[in-house]
Amino acid sequence: MSLIRRASNGAPQKTVDLIGFPRLYRPGEIEGAIQQGDQQVEILNDELVEADFGAPTTGHLLVLDGRQLTVQGARPVYEGAALIGHSIWVRG
Repeated sequence: MSLIRRASNGAPQKTVDLIGFPRLYRPGEIEGAIQQGDQQVEILNDELVEADFGAPTTGHLLVLDGRQLTVQGARPVYEGAALIGHSIWVRG
């Protein structure tokens, strides 16, 4: 899969290829802004650091199995004090 930061404010578009673990939300998890068909994708931080990409944020694009999804939100995942990954919420 690929995470894409769109060009803005003079900064060029940037893409990073990653390994991630997608899953659909279970019916009991659909509440608030989460909609049926949204997915949660777990990604590792190492690939983002190596590409000097930064943390995923709302509006980034995720290309997963040829489909383009929009990041709705993201939260960091820590092991102790170390940032090891991100859990991102995507729609599309």
